[in-house]
Amino acid sequence: MNNSMDKFLLSFMYAIKELETPLTSEETKKIKNIGQQLDNDPTAWEIYTEPMLKEIISNNSSLNKVFQNIQSNLENIGDMHQDFIPTNEELIAVTQSKNSREERPIPKFSPEDFNSHEIINISIQVFSSPEPSKKVKKISKLEKLWNFISQYNSGKK
Repeated sequence: MNNSMDKFLLSFMYAIKELETPLTSEETKKIKNIGQQLDNDPTAWEIYTEPMLKEIISNNSSLNKVFQNIQSNLENIGDMHQDFIPTNEELIAVTQSKNSREERPIPKFSPEDFNSHEIINISIQVFSSPEPSKKVKKISKLEKLWNFISQYNSGKK
């Protein structure tokens, strides 16, 4: 993983996972809109998605603190092994919900989609959910990623 967009999205998802105070309803609404925009046009990253996410981050000091920490640690790492990227199975597990009246169908992705867009796909699912901070906690690979980053950075000291 070398893509700055992927690292930004992973940092953001990890930051909302680690928040001690829940996101406000306004933040959740904005994140959902961002998820829909990302789904509709992932190429609008620089003109829409990234600035909107940065606005949410800058307006929430605790989110900003966690985000900055994880992002700087991710930037220190070059390519990462695919073991840290959510798989198709994990995406399906995250998208399935119990007792939901408005369930979105689980998208059918080809293996080629996941080779190049797995982080975008999981971000769309997390951001579009009614409670992104709860949805992201279901992604076990984020914890595995954080453990790897911690070990990598402690080994460099």
